[in-house]
Amino acid sequence: MKPNFTAIQRIPDKGVSPKEIRYLALVQVDLMALYRRWGRPDIGVDSLAEWLCFAFTLPSGEKFTLQREAYNPPTPGFLLSVTNTLFSAEAAGHLIKALDIPEACTIELSSEVAS
Repeated sequence: MKPNFTAIQRIPDKGVSPKEIRYLALVQVDLMALYRRWGRPDIGVDSLAEWLCFAFTLPSGEKFTLQREAYNPPTPGFLLSVTNTLFSAEAAGHLIKALDIPEACTIELSSEVAS
């Protein structure tokens, strides 16, 4: 069954376990554009840093997040992490389009994504 990318919903970041997602891509998207379209980011803290996080779900239950370090991000974009069924270059393109932010784009894909 193909995921439906047209009806993503924002969920609290606590609704996504770090164990169920993995890094897929680095996405260039402006924090203020995300804020205007999807609201304030959730703030998470782990042993490495404080994170800005936007978490989403598809109607079929697949989940994905956009995260970046809150104070000293090492890259200009957000890390896109997804559940296993969304781990593909094709899904990354659909997810970025579903954000409804025209200027959002992929900077790089994970080296684990099959070409």
